[in-house]
Amino acid sequence: MVAGFTRLERVLWASALLLAGSAAVVLAWRVRQGDGAWLVSCAIPGDPPESGPVPLPACRSSTRERDPWLAPGAHGTGLEALAGLSPDREQHRWSWTDVNTVPIVRWDGDVRVVQPGAQPRALTVAAGIDLARATAMERAFGYRIDRAVIRYRDDAELVAKRSSLDRVLADHGVLRRRTGDGDVLSPDYQWMISASIEDVRPLAKAILAEARARGARGLRDEFGAFTSFVQGLRYGESPEVGDGKHRFGLSMPLWALATGTGDCDTRAVLLAALTRSIRLCEVHLVRDADHQHMLAAAEIPVLAGDRFVRSQGRTLVLVETTDEWPIGCVASRTRGERLQTLFLADAGARPALSAGAASTGRQSPQPIARNAPRPAPAPRTSARSMPGR
Repeated sequence: MVAGFTRLERVLWASALLLAGSAAVVLAWRVRQGDGAWLVSCAIPGDPPESGPVPLPACRSSTRERDPWLAPGAHGTGLEALAGLSPDREQHRWSWTDVNTVPIVRWDGDVRVVQPGAQPRALTVAAGIDLARATAMERAFGYRIDRAVIRYRDDAELVAKRSSLDRVLADHGVLRRRTGDGDVLSPDYQWMISASIEDVRPLAKAILAEARARGARGLRDEFGAFTSFVQGLRYGESPEVGDGKHRFGLSMPLWALATGTGDCDTRAVLLAALTRSIRLCEVHLVRDADHQHMLAAAEIPVLAGDRFVRSQGRTLVLVETTDEWPIGCVASRTRGERLQTLFLADAGARPALSAGAASTGRQSPQPIARNAPRPAPAPRTSARSMPGR
């Protein structure tokens, strides 16, 4: 045997390595999208995240593929199904107390110290919920994960298929957006609220009338009745309607009312729909950067000690919808998070706002700061532990 490689062998090995490297570069170039972002796998997500955006699978294909979202009823029926429904109204009655009407002496962390003997304002309303409409609206929202997969042959076809999929998903309250890691799908909160306005308006009018009859005075006092109503729902994800669609852990406002159940983001969307239906005040959505928690933020009078956000020239008071937290108060762990405001399209509640302050209605997450003083400590009288979110 000859020890070591001959000169010819070394040249052949170097050539082979060069060819392998070139092939790897070509392969990497071919699997990149035209705008430079890497593609996610074409494998169907078997277990999407419980909340937050979901990756949209996309990959190059050498053959023409049938677009699965163009199949009839690919994502079920849309809101057009509401027109042919027969009414199925069920009377519901809600009783709750308004935590905002109990004077707070001081806070010890997340424990509030309240005035001795103070009783919260009790409220009761009744309204009919059309169960057929609630079920149909819930079925219209969301998408089938296996029907949202893009396969394309070139960049022009990718652009066309993105637009085609966008048009279909728009009928089901789903948005596509670009990220550094590829396309993702997320809920269209504006669609959810706009679709629900007419159905929740009778209940919103009843809540406002009850609040005023029980002594509510002024916008902030009236808004407190709505926040405490939403906080009083049973916590959890609303029951599934059995169609296998992915809904990002959310439920439509009418379905949340029909089932009496909702988690943080479902309740925040419901609060926005209720208040916007009667043009009580502007309510927007605020989430943490990890999509693990959502709050509401309202354009109402700011009081000393409120936690609030400032963005787009507005001051919005934070509202915790998960538990019985007073307006402007949030859990200490929430204060340490980097929050993002999702501005919804103006509902016309505040005509004094300049046209430039209105948003397009698309989600525009913006990092925001939080800064508000706490009142000076007062002598401890009694304590009530507030539940975590």
